[in-house]
Amino acid sequence: MTRAEAENRARALNHEHPERARYRWLARSADGYWDVVRLGIPGANGLGPLKTTAEAHPQPAPADDPRSAFDRNVGGPWVGPI
Repeated sequence: MTRAEAENRARALNHEHPERARYRWLARSADGYWDVVRLGIPGANGLGPLKTTAEAHPQPAPADDPRSAFDRNVGGPWVGPI
């Protein structure tokens, strides 16, 4: 197997293999001979198949301002020149 063949095979396995979430395939040279090796991904054993997405619930509208119109627009009786 040539280097290009090994890299193409590793790329195909990383893209199409059913256990691609648990393993990665790489091209490796040993004594001038190219081969494809499989490496386990640490912590990937607990990964399961992808699930459908969950939609977020709409957020409630913000509460109305409890201050009076005077306090909201002017700033209240405590605002002004001293």
